[in-house]
Amino acid sequence: MAEGRRSARACDECRRLKEKCEGGIPCRRCAHFRRPCESKALASRARDFRAYVPRTRPAKSEVQELLDRCRYMEQILKHTIEGIELDTKSLARLANSFTTGKGSDHAEVTSPTGLALEEEDCTIDPVGDTTTHFSGEFSYWNFSMRIKQRIQSRMRTKSPDRVSGYWRAQHLKTNEHLSAALACFPPRPITGFLVKTFLKYAATHWFLVDEDWLLDRVHRLYTDPASLGDTAAAVASILLSVLAIGTQYAHLESPSDRDPKNQTSFSEEDIGVRFYEQSIRLLPEIIELSCLESVQACLLLGFYALPVDASGLGYIYVNLAVRLAMQNGMHRKCRRDAFSPVMMETRNRVWWTAYSLERLISIFHGRPLSVHRGDVDADLPQARADMGQTQSAWSPQCAVISIQMLDWLEEFLHHISRLRHAQPAGLPVVIGQLIARKESWNRWWASISDTLVNPVQAGHQPNRAVMHLCLESCLLRMFIGRPFLLRKESATHPNANPQACSEESYFQPSDRDSLIGDCIQAAQEALEICRQLRDHGPGLARASYLEYSACRAALLVLIAFSVQNLSDALRQPMREGLALLREMSAAGDSARSEVSLLEALERSLARLHTVAHRPEPASESTGLVSDYEAFRNWGTTCKKPASEAAPPHPDTVEPWTVPLDGMEQLPPFDPTLDLSIFGGANLSPSATWPTRTETQVLEEFLAGSSLDPIWTHVDLP
Repeated sequence: MAEGRRSARACDECRRLKEKCEGGIPCRRCAHFRRPCESKALASRARDFRAYVPRTRPAKSEVQELLDRCRYMEQILKHTIEGIELDTKSLARLANSFTTGKGSDHAEVTSPTGLALEEEDCTIDPVGDTTTHFSGEFSYWNFSMRIKQRIQSRMRTKSPDRVSGYWRAQHLKTNEHLSAALACFPPRPITGFLVKTFLKYAATHWFLVDEDWLLDRVHRLYTDPASLGDTAAAVASILLSVLAIGTQYAHLESPSDRDPKNQTSFSEEDIGVRFYEQSIRLLPEIIELSCLESVQACLLLGFYALPVDASGLGYIYVNLAVRLAMQNGMHRKCRRDAFSPVMMETRNRVWWTAYSLERLISIFHGRPLSVHRGDVDADLPQARADMGQTQSAWSPQCAVISIQMLDWLEEFLHHISRLRHAQPAGLPVVIGQLIARKESWNRWWASISDTLVNPVQAGHQPNRAVMHLCLESCLLRMFIGRPFLLRKESATHPNANPQACSEESYFQPSDRDSLIGDCIQAAQEALEICRQLRDHGPGLARASYLEYSACRAALLVLIAFSVQNLSDALRQPMREGLALLREMSAAGDSARSEVSLLEALERSLARLHTVAHRPEPASESTGLVSDYEAFRNWGTTCKKPASEAAPPHPDTVEPWTVPLDGMEQLPPFDPTLDLSIFGGANLSPSATWPTRTETQVLEEFLAGSSLDPIWTHVDLP
């Protein structure tokens, strides 16, 4: 390097002392002054020359997409995490906390086998011959038994402190009530007749009591009452309820019962009430016993009350039977060695009867279901050779089909409930599921054998169990189509609610017409089945819940269809239905609460025909409601109190001049009112029963004056 030429990059010492550096390591000046010569700055600034690779800039669309994603993520975070800070440090801190928590969780998690719970089964231990101690999974009793087993295993002993049985409350004295109940039994021939009637007509596919057991207890009652044992109160209640139910069906054994001219002061229902009153006096002792006989006693009381008050008294008794049955673990499958085969089959049959009645009443009368289907795993009823039935009409095949049909009914209930509360956007899915399940049910019902579907054979009486099963299928079909009978038609209006219009558009007219058409067909089939029972069998049973409610529901479905369509095309089936109802309510004191219903139905039909075919308002000769009908309508709805029972002379009584059209001033009837048309028969066996029943509410609905507001949407001349 030339003398005095400054280097391009000085060493560190020359740079520090601000001296001219001539370059090199060591440089000339540092070598002269014997000092270290280094050039760290030069080494750090050494450039690493790489091959040039041209880079492509991201497109503006990609950058905009990233910005949009960031903006959307910020909005999501603000919405989901309240008070979050979106700066970089806060986000980094939050992300690190998630990572740390996830790592700590993984450190604490054990193997999947450690998370699994130990298998815990329910406890079903027999306490007596018909009494059982039941404790479900995760109960205090089961947990205490697990602790006991753990202590036993650690102590290595096979004889720990033993629990001395299961405690049951026993504080009531049954001597007084039991003695009075035993004293009211009729002579043995009368008891035999009523028991035979009960077995022949009452029990079809609902198992109430074993035939051999019942006959044996009747024999003990009249020969050795002391042999009834500790369950004497429940047994006495069962026998009294059987006699009471037998009185409800006793008219089927009388050939003169169908003759309306043969009227006497004798009433089977009054005798049945006497048995019923003695039976319910033993109810506290029955509940305290909590045995199989207790379940059967409450079940029989509910069965007796079905034609009286199905949605009230009958519902309470049946639910009491269900609770007692669950206390004994009858809804669960038990070990094969816990009971004898006959006892296990009896438990299963009684449970499924109580379950079916509770389900049927709850669905048809708008009550919440008290038992989840998933909590029941008891075996279905089966036919056994050692449980002979010489007099009973109970059929295990029909019982199983009825239980399966009840599962279908519950499923349709859920679909209809969803249809009622679904949003407009979800209506197509719910409606499609309802139609699909209805088609599946049609295929399932069609797979039933012809001997089951067509039980009437030439020269033979109809099989009542099969006929009742067919009535159940008709009730199910009417239940599906009933919500659409009085559905308001959607009129196109410029100011109409778009949500309501969209809801109507989701339901295709063909789907609705198919459901309504099948509902009407089911109503006509139900009336035909009742007619076959009347013409080819012993007659219609006034106390049969299925026969009466099916006939009544079918008649109301036909009336609702005629009211909605202003048509009298179904007038003849409605008249036949009225005749069937009149026959079932023709004898005994139970007809008292039904006479007004039948008259109201007749007035409704006549008024329906009058309004639908009235050519002009000034014409009075075309009306079908006669003056006597109007007088009877007024007399039944406007009765004077007892204090005014003494009327003046007939010549001084002012005539009733209110025209029939004047009744339009009465309060209008809301067509959307949810009336249960599948109710019980409401047959009051005595004047002492409550008078405000569902029948009277139905009578107010069916009265002729209540039909006028329905015609308001029709332009009458």
